[in-house]
Amino acid sequence: MKMIWLVAKTTYRQRIRSWTFLFLTFGLPLIMVVAGAVPVLTEFRGDIPVIGYVDQTAQMADLEEIKVEGETASLISYPTQEFAKKGFQQGEVGGYLIIPENYFQGGAPMYYGENEPNTKIEAALEKLVRVGFLSDTPSWAVERVQTPANITFIAQKTGQRVSEGPALILRVGTPIFLALVFILTIFTGATQMGSVVVLEKDQRAMEVVVTSISPTELVSGKVLGMTLLSLTQVGVWIIAAVLAVLLLFLDDLAGHALSIPWGSLLWAALLGIPGYFLFALVGAGLGIIAGDAEQARQLAGMLGFVGLAPMYFLGVIVKALDGPLAVGLTLFPFTAPTIGLFRLALTDVPLWQLGGSFLTLMVCLGISVWFVSRIFRATMLMYGQKLKPQEIFRAFSELRSAG
Repeated sequence: MKMIWLVAKTTYRQRIRSWTFLFLTFGLPLIMVVAGAVPVLTEFRGDIPVIGYVDQTAQMADLEEIKVEGETASLISYPTQEFAKKGFQQGEVGGYLIIPENYFQGGAPMYYGENEPNTKIEAALEKLVRVGFLSDTPSWAVERVQTPANITFIAQKTGQRVSEGPALILRVGTPIFLALVFILTIFTGATQMGSVVVLEKDQRAMEVVVTSISPTELVSGKVLGMTLLSLTQVGVWIIAAVLAVLLLFLDDLAGHALSIPWGSLLWAALLGIPGYFLFALVGAGLGIIAGDAEQARQLAGMLGFVGLAPMYFLGVIVKALDGPLAVGLTLFPFTAPTIGLFRLALTDVPLWQLGGSFLTLMVCLGISVWFVSRIFRATMLMYGQKLKPQEIFRAFSELRSAG
C-alpha cells in the first residue's frame, strides 16, 4: 500500500503542475463565477428611474409612488401613449409602461425605455400593476397575492419535507448536476489513463519495475493519482458552480431555507468514485493494448462514448423510471453512476438497486485491477506494439506458466 501511495503522490504532483490542468481547473470555473457575477452587478446597479404609465383599461388608481426593495419609485400617469412618449423624450421619465385595453383578456403590458429593465425596474413595474389594480385592498393582501401559495411536498414514507421553489430545484437538480459532472470527469480524466500508463511502460526499464514495485502497485498507484487529480478538479468546479448559481439567483434564494440532499450526495460518492476508478482502469487497459500514446488516445474516444452512452437512454428511461431498462442500467457498472443519479432526481430508487449497483461496481473494479496489472506485466517489453486478442491470451498463458 505504501508503494501505491508513493506512485499516486508522484503522479499527482507531476500532473497538477500542467498548464492545461491549471487552465481547465481554475480558468473555466473563473469564467463561471464571472458569468454569475456580471448579472448581479448589472441587475442591481443604479437607482429606479421615474416611471411613467398609461392605463388604457381605465381601471387603475392614480399612483404617485411605490416602495420597492427599500427604495421609493416615483410614478407619472399619462392619459395616452403619445403623452408618455413625449414625456420620455423630454426626460420626465426614464421609461413608461403601457397597460393595454385588453389586459384582462390576456393582453401583455409593454415597457418602453432606453435599455432593457433590470431586476429593480421589473419589480417596480410588477408592483405598479399589482397595486394599481388592487388599490382598495389591504397591503398585506396585495403582498400575499404576489406569492399565492408555496406548496410543500411531504414524502409519505420518510416524512421528508421539500417546498416549491429553490428547495425543490436543489433536491432535483443536485443529482442531475452530479451525474453530468461524472460524465465530464470521464472525458477529462479517465480517458487520459491509457496514454499515462503507456508512457510509464515505455519509460521504465523492466528490471526497475520488477525489482522495486509490482505491476499491481504501479497500475493502482497511477489510477489513484489520476483519480485524486480528477477529484481536485471536480471539487473546484463544484465550488465554482455553486458560487455562480448563488450569485445568479441571489434574489430568488433570499429568504428561503435550503435543505441539502445528503442522500443524493452520499450515493453520488458511493457510485461515482468507484465508477471513475473503473473507467480509469479500463482506460489504462485500453492504452496498454493500443501499444502507444497516440493509439491510446484514439481508443480513449471509445471510452468517452461509453461514458456518454447513458444520455441516449434518458428519453426512454424518463417514461418508465422503474422499468426493466432503467433498473438494468442502474445495476450495470458502466452506467450505474449516471443512471442511478438521474433516477434519484426523479423518483424514489429502492435501496436494493442502489446497493446492488455499488456491489457490482466493486466486483468489476477488483476484476479490472487484476486484469490490467496482469496485462501490464505481460507486455512490459512490447514497446509500441498494438496487441491482438490472441496475443493477449498468449501473454497471459506465458505469464501463468512463468509464475
